[in-house]
Amino acid sequence: MKGLHRVGDYLFEFLAVTVIVAVAACTVLFFFPVTVGLAGYFKEDIDSRRLRDIFTTIGQNWKIIIFYTIFQLIIIFFPLLNIYYFNTHIENLNGFVLAVSYMALVVGIFYMTTSPTIIVNMNVKFRQLLYNGIMLLFGGLWRSIAAVALVAAVVLIIVYYPYVLILTLYAFPYINSKLMGENFLKLKAKAQGTTVEELKRKHNEDDYLDEYGNIKRTQKTVKGDGDNNND
Repeated sequence: MKGLHRVGDYLFEFLAVTVIVAVAACTVLFFFPVTVGLAGYFKEDIDSRRLRDIFTTIGQNWKIIIFYTIFQLIIIFFPLLNIYYFNTHIENLNGFVLAVSYMALVVGIFYMTTSPTIIVNMNVKFRQLLYNGIMLLFGGLWRSIAAVALVAAVVLIIVYYPYVLILTLYAFPYINSKLMGENFLKLKAKAQGTTVEELKRKHNEDDYLDEYGNIKRTQKTVKGDGDNNND
């Protein structure tokens, strides 16, 4: 029965997250804040995370999320519109605009990969967000390549196969959050002279079991204690 209960938890989570991301994607404006919220949500294990964590994370980081969203709308959304337009109106093709759009899209993909994890775990200003986004990639080369490739694949799906986008709405934020989360922990462990396992143990040391044997989470802040104040 416990295994069946776990399957039900994952199925409900899959459906709920898919709906939330789909609604956010339809509004466009709320898509990037939701990706940050999901980074905070997936930071916890399945027994600890609650859907409200998505919105709590957004509320706790709303200032930097505003700047991040504006940045991504400029550097991802508008280039996507250009690329889609030129792909469907070949007669109006402008090579220079198309090239700039692709270059901007690459930068946007990069920061869509790294920024949610940085925002959730560090207290940064926008310039620091851009800098730390680069540093996060050095937490693990293969994880970084896989995460960037994942985000790039989703963006390409949006452009060329939008009808299958629904299949990526859960997998994209989940896998990306896990890969970049591991990178962040590796860098944090190195800076503090400890291990990733020790950091994970400390993160969960306040958890306790309720009368049914389920993990309950005490009040924790979404932010990690690896705040960065570089100016």
